[in-house]
Amino acid sequence: MAYFPHAYKKVFVAASVEAAAGQKSHQLSAGELALLDKTFTSVAAGGAVAGGLYYLAQGSFHTVDKLGPHHGGYQESVKSKGINPKFISKIWTVAAEAATAATATIETTGGEVFAKGEHVYLRVDVKGSPALRFLGRNSYFVADYTVDCQAGNTVEPAKVLLEIAAQITSDNLVGPFVAATVQHYDPAAGGGAGAWVTVTVAAGSAVGSHKKARLILTGAYVDTTFGNCSFAPTDFYEKEPVQILIGELDETGEACGTGNFTAPVVVAGVQGNGFGETVLREFILSNRYAQEDFQTDPRMREILNDIALTGVSRTASYKAFNILHNIPRSYNPSGMHNSDQYLLTVYAVDGSAAATAVGAICTDLADAAGVTVETY
Repeated sequence: MAYFPHAYKKVFVAASVEAAAGQKSHQLSAGELALLDKTFTSVAAGGAVAGGLYYLAQGSFHTVDKLGPHHGGYQESVKSKGINPKFISKIWTVAAEAATAATATIETTGGEVFAKGEHVYLRVDVKGSPALRFLGRNSYFVADYTVDCQAGNTVEPAKVLLEIAAQITSDNLVGPFVAATVQHYDPAAGGGAGAWVTVTVAAGSAVGSHKKARLILTGAYVDTTFGNCSFAPTDFYEKEPVQILIGELDETGEACGTGNFTAPVVVAGVQGNGFGETVLREFILSNRYAQEDFQTDPRMREILNDIALTGVSRTASYKAFNILHNIPRSYNPSGMHNSDQYLLTVYAVDGSAAATAVGAICTDLADAAGVTVETY
């Protein structure tokens, strides 16, 4: 019996798509994808039928056909196993999604001012994979500011928050993960409708009278990356955005605060999807199954005309198209029905013409197979 749910996986990275009929597989340009019939000729959009046999084929990314005196055929098109629509069990797409940074906002109460000698404590917590890899634990920092009035008896909220923001961003353990912005609410801004206005250090001591102010912390961690020349599949790449918490403390360290601020508003960061780094590693693994190993030595990559870094952009976002089908075995000696399951994954730059054309191929095969293209 088949080894389900295991599936043999093959990855294509589509630079373009041949949507017209009559194109032979050897005529496909580098990275060009096409749906072929059993004569290895491209099928026009909407041409797939239930009783047909089809192949996904792609023009080779190799720029030379022969390596050394004995090894050749590298520019032959790359093809999938035969796809019979009646044996397609599922087709689905996974859209690319941009990552969003976490934010944490804390705002003073209306009309709040800080009196001479008053102590202000704000605790900032930084959580997630970036902090854990940096310290082996989640990071935190308590900004401790004592109000010192040099003129008058009170200090405006924006001035206090500017000082606290400077402490947070200059801390060696928390500062690298956040960007701090201080704003105050100006009723006269926005054409008299009122709006939040960013306050700079230079203007911090001259911001209106008793105006509400807020401190906004935004996840700003940037991971260390290396260029293509020194790339290795084992290089770490960060996918998880840093998460930020903020809250007011009293002098004893209790989180109840002292009433200077309203409840903080925390918006969690969202992890992205469809990273070029992920696609590149899947493409390398697929090529390794085809006996095209990836070399970490850049000179060996040049000698062997490696295509991994040519076919995939590490900085692009890709949409994934998946076709799951099986091929019955006709030579099983036991006489028991058996089949092998195959997963074909096609990546195309999100929003590109190639992505639209690959989607049309999936819809065409789904109609022939009588299944629905699922989206995730």
